[in-house]
Amino acid sequence: MIKHFNYYLTGTGWAEVFFSNEKENIRFDISYLSNPISDLINGLLRMFNRQSETEKIDFYEEPGKHFLTITNYDTDSLTIQIYWSDSWEESINSTRKLLYSDNDTLSNFSKIVCSGIDSLLERHTLKEYKERWVEHEFPNESFNELKQKLV
Repeated sequence: MIKHFNYYLTGTGWAEVFFSNEKENIRFDISYLSNPISDLINGLLRMFNRQSETEKIDFYEEPGKHFLTITNYDTDSLTIQIYWSDSWEESINSTRKLLYSDNDTLSNFSKIVCSGIDSLLERHTLKEYKERWVEHEFPNESFNELKQKLV
């Protein structure tokens, strides 16, 4: 089960992402060219609403990307995998490598993600988030909706 998620804005247009469980930790840098916080929140909402069984969230670097896949195999069980790809686009010439794998419940994974996002919002106001993340505003409405699912 995932134990920790955090997302640090490290500079204008740059962030650092952490996922960990009892045995594994993964940390990587990303750029503003993707909007993974919004994509992750909205993907979890689709899973709660039974609109999706699999979500893929891109975390662009320059070059390459990490991507998170969340697969819901039954009512509440998830498989969470993080890959590295040397290309933003999936093609026959791109390489991808599995770096992190975990099983969890939709409820627990969402709670851990929300906790990490709450920590982000303790460090930055919504205005600061927009200034540092450049292209994207914080998805406050979707985040509040996801937190309501967890009550």
